[in-house]
Amino acid sequence: MSQALPYDITSPESILEYAKGLSGKTLEEVADLPDFVENIKDKGDLGKMVERYYFGHVPPNNHDPDFAEAGVELKTTGVKTLKNGEYRAKERLVLTNIDYNALDREEWLTNTLLTKCGLMLLLFYYYEKIAIYKRRFVYEPLLWSFPATDLEIIKKDWETIKQKIRDGKAHELSEGDTFYLGACRKGSGGEKEPLKTQPYSEIKAKARAFSLKPSYINTILDNHAQPALIKNQDDASMGLEELVERKFAPYFGKTIEEISDMLDFHKPSKNHKGFGKSLVMRILGTTKKTIPEFEKADIEMKLLTLNRSGTPTEYLQFPTFDYMKIVDEDWIDSSFYAKLEKKFLFVVFQVGQDKEVRLSKTVFWNMPYADRLQAKQVWEDTKYLVANHKAELQYLPKISDDRVAHVRPHGANNTTALFPTPQGDMLPRLGFWLNKKYIAEQINK
Repeated sequence: MSQALPYDITSPESILEYAKGLSGKTLEEVADLPDFVENIKDKGDLGKMVERYYFGHVPPNNHDPDFAEAGVELKTTGVKTLKNGEYRAKERLVLTNIDYNALDREEWLTNTLLTKCGLMLLLFYYYEKIAIYKRRFVYEPLLWSFPATDLEIIKKDWETIKQKIRDGKAHELSEGDTFYLGACRKGSGGEKEPLKTQPYSEIKAKARAFSLKPSYINTILDNHAQPALIKNQDDASMGLEELVERKFAPYFGKTIEEISDMLDFHKPSKNHKGFGKSLVMRILGTTKKTIPEFEKADIEMKLLTLNRSGTPTEYLQFPTFDYMKIVDEDWIDSSFYAKLEKKFLFVVFQVGQDKEVRLSKTVFWNMPYADRLQAKQVWEDTKYLVANHKAELQYLPKISDDRVAHVRPHGANNTTALFPTPQGDMLPRLGFWLNKKYIAEQINK
């Protein structure tokens, strides 16, 4: 009696869930590969190896999907990174071989391509010139089918390829004939490559396969979930703090220039804004503006730079307040309260004695309860003063008034934009800030 599989072979969702065990890992790390792996006949086909040694399944030797019981075809495809760290398709995704004679007899709704590849499990690995079972899967697996918006173009591409065969021109097929769906070369190449017969010409044609062009795969990558920060099942039990520490560890003590070199991502201009955030996101493994795990946990990331004495070079900015609204607000409904209830990730850089800025540490932080009470008092004092004809900055809580927070203007040109007060005056927009010394204290705890 055969051993039970660790997933439901009739369920696409179960197959997908089991495939997640590959995330962030190599086949070598998750499967018991035979000692003679170097001599396996199909060792160049990562998909076949994944199916055999990870899923414990042998695909049917016909035009059915690999997991015929669930109607799921398994595909592995390589990705590379551009200089800006963005993932892009390494090459086209080969779908299924083109049988010139059979294609002539097929109809769109029942064709071999849709039957076999109508629903695919896509596994994305980072391409390196190493043994395929050592290549790392860098994205979460994706259960994917052709979007309805693309099917019409895919259909026309399929019909174009079919018509060229009917015109006796299979030997003239080119990927440039079509838009999304290509007819890529599939043979070994060279003069000794065996050629295929075609139905309407005596001329034999090179072997070809239906494929999705790299540009199309890039759209799938762009629309797919971001690369997961949690890279494998073992990491999942460690906790987010430890995972982030592991991500940043290779860069601690490095200057910004050194990190830029390591990531091959450099500041495009001297005054480029947002470079630090972009650099940090690349440390976390993405070119996007957010990390999925951070969004789920409502974690806000703040970049801080400490001077040589260990004090932040800037105050930590929090929301501005509306003079007209704050007088009628309750503390728990205020934006300041909402921010202080969040968890933050402080990414801390330190100016050294040599004046170089180096990555120092990462700190997950949320404000202690006692300090939130102090911040609440600052907010209530501000509300009282605004309501009682003292909305001008000189009357509002200062750095020296409280250990935790104070009120100050936002932006360099704060005098250009004026806002009404309950008394009818027009004053610059102000907001709440955390004190430098307070932040230094929290970081060093």
